[in-house]
Amino acid sequence: MLKRSLMFMFMALALCAPAQARVDEVTYLKNGVYTGKIGTYALSGTVYLDAGQAAKLIGGKIYWYPVSGKLLLQIKGKKVVFFMKSDSVVINDETEQFPNPMIVRGGKAFLALNFFISKHFSDAFGFRLEYNQATGALTAQREVNITSINYFSHQDKTRIVVYMEEPLEFQSSQKENNLFKITIFGGVIGREEKLSVGDGVVRGVDLLQENKMARLVINPDANFGKVSVFRLSDPDRLVIDVSKLDVPVRQSITDEAAAAPGTIPVIAPSDGGLEAGAVPSAAGGASSSTAGVNIPDKLEVGGAGRKKIVIDAGHGGKDPGGKKLFGLKEKDLNLLIAKELYGQLKAEDNFDVLLTRSSDEFVPLADRSIMANNFKADLFISIHANASRDRRERGFEIYFMSEKASDPWAAEVADYENSVISLEDGAEQGDPAAMLLHSMARNEYLNEGSRLAGLVTAEMEKRTPFVNRGVKQAAFYVLRGTYSPGILVETGFMTNSSDQKSMNDKKVRTKVANAIYRAVMKYAELKKWH
Repeated sequence: MLKRSLMFMFMALALCAPAQARVDEVTYLKNGVYTGKIGTYALSGTVYLDAGQAAKLIGGKIYWYPVSGKLLLQIKGKKVVFFMKSDSVVINDETEQFPNPMIVRGGKAFLALNFFISKHFSDAFGFRLEYNQATGALTAQREVNITSINYFSHQDKTRIVVYMEEPLEFQSSQKENNLFKITIFGGVIGREEKLSVGDGVVRGVDLLQENKMARLVINPDANFGKVSVFRLSDPDRLVIDVSKLDVPVRQSITDEAAAAPGTIPVIAPSDGGLEAGAVPSAAGGASSSTAGVNIPDKLEVGGAGRKKIVIDAGHGGKDPGGKKLFGLKEKDLNLLIAKELYGQLKAEDNFDVLLTRSSDEFVPLADRSIMANNFKADLFISIHANASRDRRERGFEIYFMSEKASDPWAAEVADYENSVISLEDGAEQGDPAAMLLHSMARNEYLNEGSRLAGLVTAEMEKRTPFVNRGVKQAAFYVLRGTYSPGILVETGFMTNSSDQKSMNDKKVRTKVANAIYRAVMKYAELKKWH
């Protein structure tokens, strides 16, 4: 009996031995200074670090939940969650894949050394760790002071912004092939980044780490113009403005180059009323293309008195709108924001407000314009949400009407929003030249639409969590047929998890509506609508 008990005891010790085993220790250095040692455990050729010891030396905490098998690593308010027997980690609420990130031995949690030196770690916590296998040293590099980069495509330029934790000196240079480089002295990045822009001005942007400096490389596109580089503060950032060369942009709406000056039919104001300009013969002549066209007699955009505003909730009914990751459909998001905006504007005594739809119903694009014109709208605001094949695309865009898209992306957005015509059961859209005369009957409608778009952009950037992608132009049918200044708001990207999460939040939708409301009030003040 004694022999049997001893045998079981030795077997138990043998089974427990791996849990207590420490293959080696890793030395932790911060900025080259010894800080302490971290226990390790080796399994199938993979080295794991004692999670508790690692967190303490790095400057964080762990929260270990042995029953559920979950471990939370938190450093300076940022967090990563690990799970037993799972290749998924949750980094600041975003799920990522990482093979075998955590094991448990002897009741202790161990995290893979490879995770600590991966881009997942630097993305999550804002600084990098490097491991020297020869010396067994894990080193914390200088804290990251360049956090991210972004770009914004505007009508006349592309703006690239480098976000920094502190003001840094820089030097720029341009090669013969227009490749533009900016050296940021003392810059430390969390990870190297590659941005694909492709807006006709900039093809792409690379952010690279070099010894004691970061380097930004701007790859030019066909319309690459002059470059201006300057710093801004609160927050610290480096801004690079690349002007757009004044050349025609290829329009994806017609898949033809932009029309040469003088070939677009317009109506110019005159003392005696409205006088049609030359219409190209391809349109069939002014007399045929404008037959039956009712040019509005409203010649003044400004002036006092009650003003009429039409709010258009995009899509609806059998047209659900763009692709989403989760949560509400675009048609529902648009309607909720439109109703909120309706309520805020309706509370103003000097506004009459109309919704093109107040429920989940399908309304053809032409009917939306007709409703606005019959209502004699002074402003037309169409609410939408964006989508992209690239899930990294995020932020809001504000559009106003133009037959010439400001960039290829703007043309693509217009193509998508106009594609609803395929659902309209043969609804007549009218002659294209006549529709153009409708929308361009008063040039000031375009100018005023641009002004309102700028005001909405400023308020959206100030009051909502969405990134500002700029004011853009494109040929939206719903704006083309409306006899008033009009804008189309693309709130955020449903294909981006952060934007979609914000749009599903009632408080954020209220902020979006309030931003548009405030912009309208500022516009009314500018136009002396009292």
